[in-house]
Amino acid sequence: MELQANLENVLQKVNNFINIDAKRQIYAAHFDNLKNTIFNELRKNEVLAYLFNGFQLGGSYGDNVKVTVPNEYDLVFNIKFPEQPLIIVTADHELPGNVFLDFTRVIHKIAKEKQHEKILQHLKQWLDDENYLKVEKFQWFLRSCFIDVLTKMNFKITFKGRTSSLRYSREGPAHTIKVTESLNFDYSVDFVPGILLNANQCVTSNIVGQWEAIPKPTPTNNHLYKSFRASFYRQEQKIIKNQQQLKNVYRMMKKFRDSKTNMLKMKSYFIKTLFLWKSSRENVSYWSKPLTEIIIDMFKDMEKSLREEKLPFYWDRKLNLYDNYQPRLMREMLNCVESARETLEKAAKELTLPLQKRVFCIFLDKKEQSLLEAQNNNGHLTSENCNATNMQIKCKL
Repeated sequence: MELQANLENVLQKVNNFINIDAKRQIYAAHFDNLKNTIFNELRKNEVLAYLFNGFQLGGSYGDNVKVTVPNEYDLVFNIKFPEQPLIIVTADHELPGNVFLDFTRVIHKIAKEKQHEKILQHLKQWLDDENYLKVEKFQWFLRSCFIDVLTKMNFKITFKGRTSSLRYSREGPAHTIKVTESLNFDYSVDFVPGILLNANQCVTSNIVGQWEAIPKPTPTNNHLYKSFRASFYRQEQKIIKNQQQLKNVYRMMKKFRDSKTNMLKMKSYFIKTLFLWKSSRENVSYWSKPLTEIIIDMFKDMEKSLREEKLPFYWDRKLNLYDNYQPRLMREMLNCVESARETLEKAAKELTLPLQKRVFCIFLDKKEQSLLEAQNNNGHLTSENCNATNMQIKCKL
């Protein structure tokens, strides 16, 4: 590939290349059919139909920052309990960012109302002796609903004459369905339950609008566990929406993570959190700056968080999102981010062909480099600066 005029041009090429619109429609049509089929069947369960209150597309698709193959979807399906404003929400002081849900007032109210008789019977099974909702008890009910639906479907779904197999698993708070049609077409959907709560029930932050309590289990799946993770997806969407270059840089940071074997523990939500904090510190005009300036800034922010081994949860600073990571892993990620940032800064000052190759190597794996090269008609980008590990690389930056 010929030498570009400046780093901005190189970054624009990367940004355009990682756009997934070409494959989005194929996957989206199949996903929409699966989603509608699953939810229609789930609502045949009388109790779940009573609690079900719609859904929202979450994760990278919901934020419109998905990169590469569109093969993972996150769906938050909302659960609204009867007399939901009467749920008493208290902070879990041992686990910042988490809350307890006390249903004492709800039980007293609906016990007198015949229309709630059936839901009351189930609700009592999900509560402990003090009327706190237990994570695993509620999740096991939802699991049984998903298994019943998939069993009725014979763990298969047919769309446009083609049949795909379905496989169920529990992944953290999600009920995950893996869809496989062929070696070249598969994807997964995480169905995540979110218990709807009002703004005045929030004890971790001052917010506007509804939020969710997510039944995220402990690593040991303790059946007595009753602590729910507070989630503010609606509020986060508003913060990052319509911010010029924000989502372009967000995608590129995710692509950097995806293409590096030693960055895979940098979760998408960690990257999102860096952008939430950046948005809180900068005015709207900041996101109108060139890609070069913003992306170097964001690498600096990520580098700083790794060096300090601290990334506060945006909605509760007491929670450090890096808490469970070992120092060795933090150092590996720090070294990778620092090297990438140094390469970008050098390329911003004076772009040379070797530096240009190294910039592409920051964001693209070997196969992608070849595809980009082909798109640019007999380009000269090679992978001589990279060591391949499957499709991911470590760049000698």
